Amino acid sequence: MAAGTRNVRIFLSEQCFDLLVDAMAAYSKESRRFQTMRMTVQAACSRLKSHRISKQELEDFLAEYAIGGDIRIFLEVGPEWSGDYDAVRAKVREISEKPGLDKILVPFAVYLAVKHNLL
Repeated sequence: MAAGTRNVRIFLSEQCFDLLVDAMAAYSKESRRFQTMRMTVQAACSRLKSHRISKQELEDFLAEYAIGGDIRIFLEVGPEWSGDYDAVRAKVREISEKPGLDKILVPFAVYLAVKHNLL
C-alpha cells in the first residue's frame, strides 16, 4: 500500500450496492472506458468537492436508501484523490448527525453525482 493510502471497509445494503453498480455501468458507458468502483467514487468526489451539499439532499437520500447491510466493500483512497474524498467527507460530517460517515459518504457521493449529472 502506497504512503498516504487508506483502505475504507464498509458494509452496505443491497440497495446501495445496486446504486454503486448502476453508477459504475453508466459512468463506463459515458466515458467509453471500464470504470471501477474506486474510479466512480473518485470522479464523484472530485466533481462534488466544489458542489454545495444540503442537509435536505442527505435526508432525501437516507429516506430513499437503506444504508447498512452485509455486502462488504473495500475502497482504496489513495493520495492522488484523498483530498477530494476528505473535502466531501467534511461537508457530509457538517450536515450529518449519523455515525458511520464512510458508510454514508460512498453511496451518497455517487447518488449526488448521478442526480446532478456529474458523472
